[in-house]
Amino acid sequence: MRFSFRIALRYLFSKSSLTVVNRINVFAVIVLIVSSSALLIVLSGFEGLKDFGMAFYDKFEPDYKIIPKNGKTLKIDDKLWEKIINVKGVVSSSRVIEEKVFFSFEEKNQAAYIRGVSPSYTKTNSIDSLVVIGDWIDFNSNSVVLGYGLSSNLGVGVYDYSSFLELSAPKEGPLKFREVPFRTIPAFVNGIFQISEDIDKKYAFCSIDFAKELLNYENDEFSFISIKVDSDYSQSEIYSSLKQNINNSFLIQSREEQNPALYKMINTENLAVYLIFTLVILIALFNLIGSLIMMTVDKSSQLNLLYALGGSPKSIQRIFLFLGLLISTIGSLGGVFIGSVLVVIQDLYPFVFVPGTTLAYPVSLITKNVVLVLVTVFVLGGLTSIWATRDVPNSIN
Repeated sequence: MRFSFRIALRYLFSKSSLTVVNRINVFAVIVLIVSSSALLIVLSGFEGLKDFGMAFYDKFEPDYKIIPKNGKTLKIDDKLWEKIINVKGVVSSSRVIEEKVFFSFEEKNQAAYIRGVSPSYTKTNSIDSLVVIGDWIDFNSNSVVLGYGLSSNLGVGVYDYSSFLELSAPKEGPLKFREVPFRTIPAFVNGIFQISEDIDKKYAFCSIDFAKELLNYENDEFSFISIKVDSDYSQSEIYSSLKQNINNSFLIQSREEQNPALYKMINTENLAVYLIFTLVILIALFNLIGSLIMMTVDKSSQLNLLYALGGSPKSIQRIFLFLGLLISTIGSLGGVFIGSVLVVIQDLYPFVFVPGTTLAYPVSLITKNVVLVLVTVFVLGGLTSIWATRDVPNSIN
């Protein structure tokens, strides 16, 4: 095997009697470098976009939620609350009320979710940093912060005192004769936040006291508990710590479990991008097949000599197998190096921007993608080399 590798290494760097063979070899390496660097750049770009988008989503949804196992509310008394906030690994937590209500402004109406929060909520989710117009909630008044899409649909602006925004929620229990089935409370818009089109058009924030009054919740009644955890603690450690302090009537959800459809879509898109550019690498490997076949023809006289000197057909086949692996290795390493340099330059000194904006296209170079590109090119190159050299022993006279 060492003999075959040394001959393959010599063939890789030696000049051929046919100029076209050298050109095909060089072209095979260049194409592999370009395709592998393209795969790394695209994966890094997709990772950057994912991180950029999830940074906004992470400010909206907490690391973990404690939700009721049955029904839509949970009872949290002071004793249980003390246990939760003192759980090992919990940085901050906040009790939240969330319910679907009707928003009315002048002659426009829309159903959306109102999320009642306490002042400590921004320590768990920094949603206040995404307020693009106006300010965060005024906890001393009936103020709300609307999503950009919701405010556009209702046609309401910030600090508009000419006509109050009305929030209505259905009353529970039996109604008296001619009693209005909805509880309605006026409010004014203190600010407008912007995250994504889907969230902006169906969410609004208010103080937890305002939400309790509107929904007629008791003082110890909440929709869920929002929890931010220390990144040094693993998911299993957090689960174990929380389970020790709460009973079986509650469920614990990680951020991925809160919105499985979103994460499934992201993973599917990532897989699709990877498969598409893997196909590009497969097409590029046709040049490797051509290179190995041409090298076999060009070196046929030398192969016969090696066979006459005692070389076995399998050892001679391994020469070209190693040659294909060397070309694949050089192509993958060269592609990863060039791709990494371009990604780092884009991250530090942006030269590609989102069309129509001055926003630099986000990229993120992670070890997982580097290893994935190296393994993909090497494995596919190895399989291609095995297929291309399968008839080499039969060509020896």
